[in-house]
Amino acid sequence: MKKSIFLILAVMAVVISCDKIETENENPQKESEQVDSIAKNDTIFYSGTLTANASSGDCITPDTKISINLTEKADSISITIFKAKLAQRMPAMDIIIPTISLNVNGDVKEISSERSIPLAMGSEFPAYTVTEFEGIMAADTISFSLKFGQTPTSFRGEIIK
Repeated sequence: MKKSIFLILAVMAVVISCDKIETENENPQKESEQVDSIAKNDTIFYSGTLTANASSGDCITPDTKISINLTEKADSISITIFKAKLAQRMPAMDIIIPTISLNVNGDVKEISSERSIPLAMGSEFPAYTVTEFEGIMAADTISFSLKFGQTPTSFRGEIIK
């Protein structure tokens, strides 16, 4: 009889502890899903047209891809322009524009920067300091204009899904 009671108590303890483990694991799983969801949205990719008005003539590059990378606080972004050309004779290179302010106004996100030194080929390019950066991210589109040094440049594109 004692063995039966101990067996029943042991089974009940196992059932209760399993139920408790499932309950405790519910919240971390939901938190983990939220973190995964946020992480998936930390980088957004767009495809569009990059236009640079160089002194040697306009350089229009269709099918240019960019990525928008949100900072940890989500108050600024960096933009990577893949295979960018700012002049006809310039080789294509990936250019990173760091520290662009992000201001969320409803569904529209305004992006701007007074001055930012771009990175390319692993180092800074102060001769192409970004100034007058202004842009809008809305729904599935992005558009921005800036100056790379003295070269007025713009990009218009749509999100890559």
